[in-house]
This record gives sequence, C-alpha cells and structure tokens, in this order.
Amino acid sequence: MKFDLSRIKLTKKDELLKTTLPKKLDEDLAYFMGVHTGDGFMNYYDDKKDYRLSYDGHIINEIGWYRQILAPLIKKLFNRDVKIQMTSTGTAKIEIHSKSIFLFLHEICGITLSPKDKMDIPPLIKEADISIKRAFLKGIADTDFSLVFKRKNKSYPVIDFQTNNEILLISVSNMLRNLNFKHHYGSRYKKRGDRSYRNYYLQINGRTSLEKWMREIGFKSENQLTKYEIWQKHGFLPSGTNICQRKAILCEEVDIGKFYKASINT
Repeated sequence: MKFDLSRIKLTKKDELLKTTLPKKLDEDLAYFMGVHTGDGFMNYYDDKKDYRLSYDGHIINEIGWYRQILAPLIKKLFNRDVKIQMTSTGTAKIEIHSKSIFLFLHEICGITLSPKDKMDIPPLIKEADISIKRAFLKGIADTDFSLVFKRKNKSYPVIDFQTNNEILLISVSNMLRNLNFKHHYGSRYKKRGDRSYRNYYLQINGRTSLEKWMREIGFKSENQLTKYEIWQKHGFLPSGTNICQRKAILCEEVDIGKFYKASINT
C-alpha cells in the first residue's frame, strides 16, 4: 500500500534534519505503529507549538530494546537520530519533536492522539494482509503484552495483555481470532489508592498457543525472549526475575534454583 504524501509538507526544521516519511505500509512501519499503540504518546501543545511523540520503557528490562530495536527503527523509518534519556522516575525515554512525523502518523496512518483511552487499531492495519497484522501485533506485544508462567511450578505459559481501553482490547481480540489464536478476555475492577477503575484483560494460554505465537508472530524484545528461552531450556520460569538475572541464568552464571525456590513460595 503506497501513501499519498502530498498533503504532508516537511517543515523547515524537518528539512534541515533531513527527515523522511515512509512511502508505503510495510512490516517495519506496522511494527512501529504497534509499538506506538502499546507505549507511545502523541499530542500537540499549542502554547509551545510543539508536536511531540514520546516512548517510555522500564530502565532495566527495556533499555536494550530501546537501543537495539526502537532507536534504529526510528532512524530507518524517518531518518531521525534520537537520544535515549534516563529519567528520574526509572524509565528509558525517547522524544521526537516533529510536525511532519506527527501529521504523518495521525493523518496518514490514522493513529489517535493521546490520551489513548479511546484508541483503536488503525483501519489501514485492520484492512492489511496477514504479514502486516502480524508485524503490528508483534509491536504491541513487545510493549504492552507480558509472557508469564503460572501454576505452582511456574511452567504454564500465558501471554497476558491488560489495558483500560475496551475498544482496543476487542479489536486485538478480533485480530487474534482472524489469525486463529485461541484466547479469552474479560474485565475486573482494580484499585489505585482510593479510586476503583475497570481493567480489561486478554490471555493466550498454554504451550500449544505459545509455540504458535512464536512461529507466526514472536517477540523482538529480549525482555520477553529471555523468558521464553529459559522456559524452553528448563521447563519453567521463576517469577520476579529481571532481564539481567535471566541472561545470567541462560549463561549459567547463576543457578536457576536460587530464583525458583523463592518464586514457588510467593
């Protein structure tokens, strides 16, 4: 699918920075759109004339993905070099200030402005072929899904998605159903301080479903891949480990039993 970019005029700043815009929808752009749907923020601040996009991730578990996947992808798609900031709140953060990229994502790609409580999967993704849908799902999974292992022995795999956006959850469910992924979803009330709010969840359960996911969609995030690799090697994954601990387990620098005994007692 080729885009009509005639209505997106590069600003002088974007021309100076040699910003480029994708000419067609491919798997790289679909993956990025999934990433934005999961972890992105996009809004316009009129008082500062600031068209801003930002991405925040866990400083330990996701800094490698920011360096190795997200920053190079932004360079590939938009020819923009971005800095990864370490925030005082313990996150890795990327900000992009660009009217041209902002309008491209909003007007051409159909991405909703923040806050994202009413955000849906963009129509061009819903109408695309299977490879594009899979790439989009991989992007949102790398940022907003979590691979966990449940039951007493921490061996039962669950791909878990949680959101406060019912519209997005139903669209993700429909896409998974079209790709023949068995799953279930529902809602429950949670508390944050004195306030109750409705949380929506979707889960893909079991070994067969996980292996199908890894064959057809998979993850790029090492945070999720290291969980899968330990489960493949040992048949279980202790809960509560971070990516550094999991890499140490995979390299046999530490004994997995140290974490396993603690996790089965929690």
